[in-house]
Amino acid sequence: MDNNLNLEELENLANSGDVGAIFEVGKIYFEGNGVETNYGKAKYYLEVASERGSQKANYYLGKMYYNGLGVATDYGKAKYYFEKSSEANNVFSTYYLGKIYYWGDGVEKNVEKATECKNVILSQPLYTNQNAELDTFYSIPDFEKSTVNFVNDIQLKVINEYKSLYGND
Repeated sequence: MDNNLNLEELENLANSGDVGAIFEVGKIYFEGNGVETNYGKAKYYLEVASERGSQKANYYLGKMYYNGLGVATDYGKAKYYFEKSSEANNVFSTYYLGKIYYWGDGVEKNVEKATECKNVILSQPLYTNQNAELDTFYSIPDFEKSTVNFVNDIQLKVINEYKSLYGND
């Protein structure tokens, strides 16, 4: 699928059954990328994408139910979607699962399961040096955004180091 398609083109592809397009349309409405955020439309497209096997859609549906975005907060549904996405190695879903277990959000608090989730995350190359106590680890307001910022900081440091060694060219 071409990533340079506009929303209308993506919706046309989505309506023809393209699962990637269905997910992308749901994500656009979820994030409000170029359009007004519309959780109702996001939920519709993400549910269709999830039913057709999109693990990325499961992550966004989990976020909707965990944070009560356009739906009533429902930790049980959030956990269901995060588990499906985590099984497909989505580290952000694994984080939310650990958070659910650590804080006891809709489940009995289970520090052992929270620790298991943290260890899965820390086994990933990007996170190997990001260790912290569980309370601190599961208090990060937006793990995905923190990760993006961390990666951007690393990229900026590499660019600056390159420039210092080789100049601006």
